[in-house]
Amino acid sequence: MSSSRAWVDVLTPKQVLFFAPVVDDLKRSGCEVLVTSRRYRELEPLARRAKLDLKFVGERGGRGVEAQLIAATERQAEMIPIVRDFRPAVAVSVASGVCARVAYGLRIKHVAVNDSPHSEIAGRLAIPVSYHLLCPWVIPYRAWRKFGLAPSQVSTYHALDPAAWLKRKPIGGPVPKLDPRKKTITVRIPETDAPYMIGKDASWSDSVLRSLAEAFPDLNLVALCRYDYQVEAVKKKFGRSYTVPSYVVSGQGLLAATDVFVGMGGTMSAEAALMGVPTISAFQGSLYTERYLRSVGLVVRAATPYAIASDAKRFLKRPFKANYAKEARRVLDSMEDPVPKIATFILKTAEQG
Repeated sequence: MSSSRAWVDVLTPKQVLFFAPVVDDLKRSGCEVLVTSRRYRELEPLARRAKLDLKFVGERGGRGVEAQLIAATERQAEMIPIVRDFRPAVAVSVASGVCARVAYGLRIKHVAVNDSPHSEIAGRLAIPVSYHLLCPWVIPYRAWRKFGLAPSQVSTYHALDPAAWLKRKPIGGPVPKLDPRKKTITVRIPETDAPYMIGKDASWSDSVLRSLAEAFPDLNLVALCRYDYQVEAVKKKFGRSYTVPSYVVSGQGLLAATDVFVGMGGTMSAEAALMGVPTISAFQGSLYTERYLRSVGLVVRAATPYAIASDAKRFLKRPFKANYAKEARRVLDSMEDPVPKIATFILKTAEQG
C-alpha cells in the first residue's frame, strides 16, 4: 500500500465525472488525496452525486477577462498555504493554471490529463510547467508541441474521456419530464465564457435553437445550459418551444431519452455519440476527438442551422438510433478504461517524489 499524497484540482462538471473514479482508485491504493475546486453552477450537484469530497477554494470570477484574472490570482494566493500544508508529491489537473503554477512554485510535479489542445489559453498557463501530459490516443504529439513539451513527456490512453464514466454505473440525478409520445432533440449550449470562444459568432446558438424550433414544433426540444444567465436568456427567447432546465440534470439520463443530440461543445457530444445517440456537432472550432468520432460514423458536422435541422430530420427516421447504438457499443468496447492507467501513473509519480 502507498502512503503518497496527491492533489487534484477539479474545475468543471466534466472533470468531476472524469476524476471521481481516478480519485477512488488512488484512495484504494492508499494514496491520500486532496481534491480542490471552485464554485460553478453545474459542478457542485454533480460532485455530491459522485460522492467526490471537494474543498472549495476561490471562485472563477465574472464573465470578463479582468474579473477572471483577479479571481485566479486571488485563488492562487489562497491555495498556496493549503497545498503547502498538505504536502502532496504530485498535482493533477486538466489545465488549471492555478494548480500548475502553485505546484511549480512549491516544487511539486504537475501531471496534466487533457483532451483539449484547442483550449490554448488554459493550456499555455498549465502545460508548459507540467511534468507530464496524458491524453487520448487520437490526439497527435504535434498538437502539444506548441506548449513546449518533449515527446517523452506525453503519454496516451486508448479511450476518449467519457469512457471513464460510461464504463461505470451512472451517478444518477433528475431528468426533465418529457412527453413520451414525442421524439426528443437535446441541444447543449456552448461554453460561452471560455477563452477559446472569444471572436466566435455570439448569435450562433440562437440561430441553431431557432432553426430547430421552426423545423420541429411538435417534438420535445431541450436546451441544456451551463450558466444561470444562459438559462434566463434561453427561456426568455425560446421558452415556448424548449424545455430549459434550471437545475443540473443527469446527462446520461437525459441522453438515454434523446433521439438526436446537437452539441456546441466537445465532451457531451462525445458522450452522446458513445451512448449511441445520433449526434450533430455544431461546435465552432476543430476537435481531434470529434474528427475521430466522425471517422467511425458516430458524429456528423453541420456548418449551418439549416444543415443541422436537415440532419436531424434524417436521424429521426426510425432505424438510425438502433444502428447507432450497435456501432457505439462496438466503439466504446474497443476503448480501454482510462482510469487505471491514469491512476497508476499518478501513483508512480507520487511515489517517485
